[in-house]
Amino acid sequence: MKRFTTGLFFLLITEIALGGGGRLIAFGPVSLRMILFTLALLVSVFYFVSGKKIPKDYIYLLIFFSIVSLVGILIGISSRANPSLLWEDIKPLLYFLILPFFYFTITDLKSLEQISLVLKVTGILLALAFFVVLLLIHLHIVPFLSIYKVFLATGEFFFRGELTFTYKGFLFLCISFLFFHFTGGQYKFLFMTLLLIAILLTVTRGFWLAMLGTYSVYYFTKGDWNFRMKAVLFASLAAGVISLGQFMIAKTSETIDQLKSENSPSKASLPRKTLLGDRSYSDDGRFQQIREVTVEATAFSVLVGHGFGNGITARPVHMEISYLEIIHKQGILGLAFWVYLFWLLFKKYRSAPQNGLRDAFFFSSLFIFLQSLTNQYMNNPIGLSVILLSMVCLDVLQNPNN
Repeated sequence: MKRFTTGLFFLLITEIALGGGGRLIAFGPVSLRMILFTLALLVSVFYFVSGKKIPKDYIYLLIFFSIVSLVGILIGISSRANPSLLWEDIKPLLYFLILPFFYFTITDLKSLEQISLVLKVTGILLALAFFVVLLLIHLHIVPFLSIYKVFLATGEFFFRGELTFTYKGFLFLCISFLFFHFTGGQYKFLFMTLLLIAILLTVTRGFWLAMLGTYSVYYFTKGDWNFRMKAVLFASLAAGVISLGQFMIAKTSETIDQLKSENSPSKASLPRKTLLGDRSYSDDGRFQQIREVTVEATAFSVLVGHGFGNGITARPVHMEISYLEIIHKQGILGLAFWVYLFWLLFKKYRSAPQNGLRDAFFFSSLFIFLQSLTNQYMNNPIGLSVILLSMVCLDVLQNPNN
């Protein structure tokens, strides 16, 4: 049973790291991720029936999660929310129930080192695959439209004009970068450079901002004056991404389009600002969501939310900002759960012995929480898996035998 459980576990985290939103490998409505999740739950039930137990803080966390989710479901039902929309809201959150499986499977330091290796290798594989596709496009080996149609049909890819694209699973480029930084390994700086180039080429400001924010916190917590200066530097760069990111992407688009126009006289004389995507459109969309949530807020909804299944006009299902969706659908009660989750994670981080694995797992989770300020990750399987893995791994590090 142990061998099956371990194999299932590593297959599961590999699929999470490479599989994006989970629809790349699917059999009709059933995806590989769903199958692996179901098997993991069955394994957890087996261990519970066999007499295995989980720590009290995990029990309290699961109870808190169940209460908050039940309140959201009941409010959604009482407000006559569309059942399909309600299910779409609760479905990704159910991944939280995989916590016991992680606890039963991750038992020693060797497991942590293997998880670290998987997260590093999958990040490199994503980067290499990304570069290969970009080369196929820009060397005209495969027509852009052919790739565009195949990728777009999956719902997992988002194109930046015809120059580059991003993928939901590219979050693990950043996770892999953090693990290489904190745990080292052969050819560390080569792989970090490779990953950094890939992260930059996604032209995803949310990745840049969350990475800079993560390093700002990391260096600030070190306490040393030189580290604090690095924290200020990274915080300044993050502020630059917020204030000048859209402008810089627009100018880069204009420059690239101008260079292309010189080799193609038939092109328009005015260079396009949106060659790498229209950031004004995405920003306006986020501000619109904030306005609609604010307008629909009531004293009751601020406390417990409007319930699952009740979105807004701009986003009937999921919003781009995780915290905005939580406060709209679950209110302060829902937000309190995530604050408690982060506090528990931080507590375990402080209690674990200082080493690279400790920093890698905690700051990867912090990255997820920061990334969720601009894109929805922490309340879906991609981000939840990182957070829950980190929590269990930090617990393992506290074990004196390790």
